[in-house]
Amino acid sequence: MGEKIENAVNSAALLISGFCFSGMIMSIAVNVICRYFFNLSFDWAEEIAYLFFNWAVFLGATVIFRNQEMVAIDIVVNRLPQGARRAAMIINYALILAITLALVVWGFRFAMNAWIRKSTALGISYFFYDMSIPLSSLILAGYALKYLVMTLKGEEIKQVPVEERL
Repeated sequence: MGEKIENAVNSAALLISGFCFSGMIMSIAVNVICRYFFNLSFDWAEEIAYLFFNWAVFLGATVIFRNQEMVAIDIVVNRLPQGARRAAMIINYALILAITLALVVWGFRFAMNAWIRKSTALGISYFFYDMSIPLSSLILAGYALKYLVMTLKGEEIKQVPVEERL
């Protein structure tokens, strides 16, 4: 059951982040083309790009972390003996868990404080811009907890193969 939920969350994050990335590129491209060829600029294009950027980046980070594809400088950790490497990974996942849980709390407060602030052109509450932080942090915390438990049990954490990512 847990694997099905994880796969569903990951698929949704991948779909939404991909849609938002595409939407960001299209809104910027439309605005640049219209400005260049027609001397016409859309006020809403920057706000849409900013909204989509937030969601693409934060949800995209959850997909990357789940697939174990985050950029890491692990030359030192990889040269440690197995026990020390395991201890370093436990500390790593525990820190990620603590930080992401703090980001859930902080991000939710941040988003709630932004509820009354509206974007200039579209009049959208900045709550919708900022909710990407706590939601993505909650997903990241779930993955960090999973990886921490796996590391504590001595299980190896591998990259998710490409064919299993969707």
